[in-house]
Amino acid sequence: MSSKRTLHVTRRQFLTLAGVSAAAGLVAACGGATPTAAPAPTTAAAEPTTAPEATTAPEATTAPEPTAVPEATATTEAAATGAGQTLIVGRGNDSVALDPGIVTDGESARVALTVHDTLVAIEGKTTKVVPWLAESWETPDSKVWTFKLRQGVKFHDGTDFNADAVKWNFDRWSKADFEYRYPTQKYEYWDNELSQLVDSYKVVDPNTFEVTLKAPSSLILVKLSIFSFGMVSPKAVQEQGEKYATQNGSPVGTGRFKFESWVPGDKITLVRNDDWWGGKANLEYTQAPVLEGLIFRSIPDNSTRFAEFQAGTVDMADLAQTDLLTLEGNPDYDIVPGLSLSTGYIAFNFAVEPFDKVEVRQAITHAVNWDLIITTFYDKYAQRAAGFQPPAILGHNPNLKPYEYNPDTAKELLGKAGLPDGFETDFWYIPVIRGYFPDSKAIAEAVAADLAKVGIKVNLKTEDWGAYLQDRADGKFSMWMLGWGSDNGDPDNFIGYHFLWADGKNPNKEDSYNNPKLQELLRQGQVEADIPKREKIYQDAEQIVYDEVPRIAVAWVTGPAVFPKRVKGWINPLPVFRDWYEFYSIER
Repeated sequence: MSSKRTLHVTRRQFLTLAGVSAAAGLVAACGGATPTAAPAPTTAAAEPTTAPEATTAPEATTAPEPTAVPEATATTEAAATGAGQTLIVGRGNDSVALDPGIVTDGESARVALTVHDTLVAIEGKTTKVVPWLAESWETPDSKVWTFKLRQGVKFHDGTDFNADAVKWNFDRWSKADFEYRYPTQKYEYWDNELSQLVDSYKVVDPNTFEVTLKAPSSLILVKLSIFSFGMVSPKAVQEQGEKYATQNGSPVGTGRFKFESWVPGDKITLVRNDDWWGGKANLEYTQAPVLEGLIFRSIPDNSTRFAEFQAGTVDMADLAQTDLLTLEGNPDYDIVPGLSLSTGYIAFNFAVEPFDKVEVRQAITHAVNWDLIITTFYDKYAQRAAGFQPPAILGHNPNLKPYEYNPDTAKELLGKAGLPDGFETDFWYIPVIRGYFPDSKAIAEAVAADLAKVGIKVNLKTEDWGAYLQDRADGKFSMWMLGWGSDNGDPDNFIGYHFLWADGKNPNKEDSYNNPKLQELLRQGQVEADIPKREKIYQDAEQIVYDEVPRIAVAWVTGPAVFPKRVKGWINPLPVFRDWYEFYSIER
């Protein structure tokens, strides 16, 4: 597919596309919320219809306008070249694991997504949900959803993909006492995305699977497109046990590429699945892979990774925003603008003093020169965040303004909190390079230096990425750095994912943040079908988060994609998890 065929998409147009994910349906709200009438019965076939247009938020300062995805066709430039080679991707760190159900980090997800398939997928050139392992679905009332599965699909180990396999995966995600769900594993996406939505599920026949929801909703579709709900081989998990898809095991899915090897801290190698169902399905939005393989190399140092990218030893790379400036105007590269759908943030644990005091959290927002951090580490490829959600997400509140840098105000607030001389705290920074924090240690050092000026002594700490994510989830940090990128463009997957209680009853362990009004709003957002009303609900939720500061939103990152001219067939992606690797080829 030619990279020259482009169509510009504005923020309003993207919001129209992204807002559809919950526009047509309702979802159960814990606490007895009453849903409105269910939508009319619907049926999805291989070519789903476009969702109704959404009303968007008022205009706000936005990131550079993105280039939209060109039409995907079975005959592309990549396919025509026959360049069956191996694409090497340079990234900032290794994966934690490749089991989609238990991982939450992007480095794990990007690899797991190539090996495992979900029931439905995001089309890519829009956020429309399209058939994937499920070739169609229907519902009479938006409460009972029946999925017709593709026949003849095999897992990479040769076992059948069928309704029994789907049920087995649902059991593993949802049942704490399931034989192949281990105590060391957390199924965070199930807990946050589907546990309060799904009531029951069952096998209808070998090729039909039925899901019954607690209340009418079409959110089930966009949620099932998330990488965490990729189907794993039951046989592989049964044979490997707790080692499945770890550094001591191997992932087995139905996806475009098959796992070959993992050298921890160095590289993960995948090879093309020549029997992939998508190469035979004659769908306009995918095709049989052209590449013979993919290698994901771990190159933690920004300068080393950039040098390898320029030297051509890696074909694609995660680049620090400041390095992108070097490539501008270079005819050997295509730099494709991105739309901001990610937020880098600093979070607080309300169970640890003095972060239970709002004055302390507000003091930190005023004590740090966030604008200087943006200028220094992101340049023009990010904007200073105000609210938690970036402008492209439905429910972004354009009325929120970034906190003013004012150390005197910070000192006053500390005095009101009974801490006129400040205090001492640990501050955990991520051990990896992410777009939302392109130089995490240096950014943490800058934050610590500013906090010291108002009397807050910071002990900087970090640890292995997997341990970091686990300890954060277990509530072991008092103040920490992390970020979020949208999985599907819906606010329930953004502000809802972070602040709606996973079990519907108790504050999340990571931060112990308890605001009943916010919980009520986020549940309303799940069940509200009217887009303008839903937008207002999330804007009100944004206001609460802004006022109470459970998170400091630091940056909305626009992260463009960079392609060397030798990489062919690329498609400018919307910033959701759709990688398009099946279209790529390389001319060395």
